[in-house]
Amino acid sequence: MIDSVGALAAVIRHAVELEDDYDDIAPTLAALASCGDTTLVPRLHEALDRFLDEENFYGRDLIAGILAGIEGTAALPALLRASARDLGDDQDSLSGEIIDLLRRDQASARRTVLQFVASESPELRRAGLWALGFVAETGDVGLLAAAATDTDPEVRSLAIGSIPDPVEDARAFRVLVQALRDPDDRVRVSAISRLGSTGRPDAVAPLVALADDEAARVRSMVSYALGRLGAEEATPALLRLRHDPDRDVRERAVEALGSVGGPAAVDALLNLAADEDPRSRVLAARALGRAAESDPRVPGQLGRLARDGEAVVRAATLSGLVSAGGEPSRWAPLVAGLADDPDPVVRQRVAVTARHLVPAAAPEILQRYADDPDQNVRRVAALELGRLSDSAAR
Repeated sequence: MIDSVGALAAVIRHAVELEDDYDDIAPTLAALASCGDTTLVPRLHEALDRFLDEENFYGRDLIAGILAGIEGTAALPALLRASARDLGDDQDSLSGEIIDLLRRDQASARRTVLQFVASESPELRRAGLWALGFVAETGDVGLLAAAATDTDPEVRSLAIGSIPDPVEDARAFRVLVQALRDPDDRVRVSAISRLGSTGRPDAVAPLVALADDEAARVRSMVSYALGRLGAEEATPALLRLRHDPDRDVRERAVEALGSVGGPAAVDALLNLAADEDPRSRVLAARALGRAAESDPRVPGQLGRLARDGEAVVRAATLSGLVSAGGEPSRWAPLVAGLADDPDPVVRQRVAVTARHLVPAAAPEILQRYADDPDQNVRRVAALELGRLSDSAAR
């Protein structure tokens, strides 16, 4: 039987003093989270408040995990209030705990989340709108449409990110399209991202209209979204974005051309593959893999890129092949030809991609790499062998 009070004191001391590793306290955390001792809850709330006031996000996360384990969904209000406090971190761990609670009991979680959405506190309302995205229902479209007109751009962005089912719901789709005209680029980016995941052909035209947006991050997301939609009618816009002054936009546009496919897009990628600059050939190699099934010229070009004089281009070709459709075994000769490449950068990429491209041959390649002269190749091979073993065990 765990001494829960003493164990909690040890956790708090660890979070304050940071004199030992997380691995040392992990068993105590697990025992506390599963102990079911509800008498600890007041102490846990006190500790959570303390760490929030001290801006100690590490301690906040440790206490949040224990609270979630002991209280379950009843801990959700405390964790949402904690997430509303900006301590300058990415909140990955805390967000994970909240998402687990949201999914554990959706009906109960929705009641809590909707209370936060209705809060007069901007911080709590933002936390609620973010959480609503995980438990939203069709009937929430009206509430979120109203939030999408809020004076706070962060509220508008979160509302757009939480809109449910824009694939089937015409009203939800219209809210996203209207948000493309929002004056804040964060809101436009959020709307573009959602539209790109809908698969709806009627999303292409409103996205293309933003290809000349003043914000580079918007143009970059437009490229990405058009690639996800995969409609050939987006090709002219992507060809323009291919020459955008912003590097990230250009690279996203090239990737999208591979996803869109079609003669015009593939022509542009083949020209890029013949460029003297190896950086251009790297982009082409990654993108052409996506177009391998859309044009008979692509497989031959990928084979030539796999023999490129620059190691980074050969490695990029392998990365591109991972996204290629069709039967992976068709690329077995190409992978076999690169498995003994003289450059360790290429062999590392073979190690990473082998289980995807040549699953039957992957164990032999990775076991051979255990004796590779390059330590990074050996390390990557060991990691990939472990993943193969885990997959086989499942």
